[in-house]
Amino acid sequence: MKHSFSQFIRLVWIDLKLEMGTINRGDISAAFGMSTQQASIDLKAYQTDHPDRIEYDHRARAYQRPRRAKPAYPKHLRLLVQATVHAVSLHREDDTQ
Repeated sequence: MKHSFSQFIRLVWIDLKLEMGTINRGDISAAFGMSTQQASIDLKAYQTDHPDRIEYDHRARAYQRPRRAKPAYPKHLRLLVQATVHAVSLHREDDTQ
């Protein structure tokens, strides 16, 4: 499946968050300043592309990486996306002050 550049960045970010623990629609919405509907679309895209690397935990009401599943994207890419998203969020904070 082909994704836009912005959605690809979000998919890599989802992969990073799964590596760190759990993620839900609200996490994606907050990080990227978008609707929860778009976050749902991104989670569905990740599930479609990497069905063995994500599962829903009903108790936590969040997605997690199944035990022994590996990340979908290389570490250097996940870290680069993490740094970029963090830099953009800092810039957004500066704009609101």
